[in-house]
Formats: sequence, C-alpha cells, structure tokens
Amino acid sequence: MLELLNTLVNLDKQLLLFLHAQGSLFWDDFWIFITTPIHWIPFFILLFFLGYRVYRLKKALLIMGFTALSALTAFTLVNIIKNYIQRLRPINDTSINTNIRVLIEQNDFSFVSGHSTVSFTIAFLMFWVLKQKYKYAFLVFLFPLLFAYSRIYLAAHFPLDILFGMLLGYLIATIFNLGIQKVVFKKETI
Repeated sequence: MLELLNTLVNLDKQLLLFLHAQGSLFWDDFWIFITTPIHWIPFFILLFFLGYRVYRLKKALLIMGFTALSALTAFTLVNIIKNYIQRLRPINDTSINTNIRVLIEQNDFSFVSGHSTVSFTIAFLMFWVLKQKYKYAFLVFLFPLLFAYSRIYLAAHFPLDILFGMLLGYLIATIFNLGIQKVVFKKETI
C-alpha cells in the first residue's frame, strides 16, 4: 500500500512539473490575477443577481447565506486537513522546487487545495440552484476550473490537491444543497 502511495505521489509531482513547465512570462500576470480571490467578487455579484432575477430577494438572500456557510465550512475543513496531512507545497518541496519558477510565496501546506475546495463548493451549489432556470448555468464551472488551474500554474498545489479539493467541494455542496432544497424551496429531502 505504501509503495502504491509513493508511486501516486511521484506521478503527481511529475504531472505538476509538466503542467507548470507549460507556463511563460507572457501568462504569469494573468494567472496571478486569476488566483487572487478578490478579483472574483464581480462573479459572485453576478451569481447573486442571477439568483435574485428568478427567485427574488428573500430566496436569493437565503441561497447566498447557505452558499457563504458552505464556503466557510469548506475553508474550515481544508485547514483541518492541511494541518493534519502537512504536505509541502510544490514551491516548498525541495525534491522538485529547483525545477519550478517561483511566482508567489506561500508557507502553509498544500493538501487539499482551499481554492479548489471552496470554488467547487460554490460552483456546484450555484449550478444546482440555477440549472433549471438558465440554459448556460454550466458555465459557472469556468470559475473553479480557472481558479484551480492557476494554483498548478503557480506551483502552489499539486494536481491531486486540486482533484481532492474538487471532490471535497462536491461533497460539501451536496450537503448544503439538501439544506437549500428543504429550507429555500421547501422540498422534502431523503
């Protein structure tokens, strides 16, 4: 089992090095902009507006509340997991960081990705809330995909950090979606 885990970790490192090597000076500022959470505020305002348009203020505020609580839950779980697993970030991992262009500094741990977990939690929730009313609701997934890839581009996370963050975000969103369905839309849940 330990041998399988070591093989998986090594493949994860190799994939990170391959993907990170695709970067160039031309794209650096773009991915640094994308990875900064404050730059996504207009997107969140747009999501609220879309919810408001079809569900009106009370339901939109309730959905926003559930979404904010789900993001806080995701952030909290990520920090617990990171401090328990304590996997070094690629930029801090001495086995590979000599092959990486360091574009940002971060000293906390890598597994799981907070950017990936929180953004996929929000995206899944909003997709489920908006998909019945908006034909292109799936476009909400552009946000976490770009956000997550920025973390690989900047060597802040390994691909498995991103993948497990996405899965954790899905699980958290699933739980909070049950609450939204029961409280906001008054549907009985199983």
